[in-house]
Amino acid sequence: MTNVVIGAASGMGAATARKLAPRGPLIVADYNLEGAQQIAAEIGGDVRAFQCDISNQEQVDALMSAVDSLDALVITAGVSAVQAPGPRILAVNVAGVARVFRAAEPLLREGTVGIAVASQSGYMVPEAPGLFAAIDDPLAPDMIEKVGQYIDVEQRSLCYQLSKRAVHRMARRLSFTWGAKGARILSLSPGITDTPMNRAEEQKNPVMLKMVASCPLQRRGETEEIANVIAFLTSPDASAMTGSDVLVDCGMRNILPTTSWDGKIRSAAA
Repeated sequence: MTNVVIGAASGMGAATARKLAPRGPLIVADYNLEGAQQIAAEIGGDVRAFQCDISNQEQVDALMSAVDSLDALVITAGVSAVQAPGPRILAVNVAGVARVFRAAEPLLREGTVGIAVASQSGYMVPEAPGLFAAIDDPLAPDMIEKVGQYIDVEQRSLCYQLSKRAVHRMARRLSFTWGAKGARILSLSPGITDTPMNRAEEQKNPVMLKMVASCPLQRRGETEEIANVIAFLTSPDASAMTGSDVLVDCGMRNILPTTSWDGKIRSAAA
């Protein structure tokens, strides 16, 4: 049985790969092949490194074809509002995650677990049925255009928050397909975590430091803390957990504003 971690070159993905390595054969994948190879070499043992940009169907298919029996599939890969424009955020964080889960379906068996790392920022998105209908069909060729009927996809922060809400909904929706094969699927939402990506975000958005100071634990999360929860969720000890989002956010969900979305959602006819 093989464990797969996508986005394993750094941050939460690297910490998760180290945590899952003792369980048996492990594949570490990342768009940064050199980074994945470095992690594989560091861990040692039965670990293989692959290049995988989750927005690239050929690379996703090649990765899944290397798996014989799938134990856990963990997707930490994604891009932030600092790293990419809105359409790219949606293409990677929504369509890319859906692409990986679809490619994994033939490998599902009793006990397989899928985890997609989302974000507590997904909870900032207000209820919006038309917009949700667009993101709930993530592999539609015109998904981004449909989303653009409801929000300005050039607003990176909105696209990022929406992409993470989409992952919450994806795990809930796919739990029926996975459950029919005895498999489980969840999303996991960190808060502000001490990773290179979040540090870059903080430089652009100082308000994040205020959020860290105001949240119940008054600190960032650590990548090892995220990995510890993923290790639990992918173990038999979490056998009744599926189709939900798990917050690992130092309590940050309790202080999230939704006012950034005021007036941002329009009707499709507008």
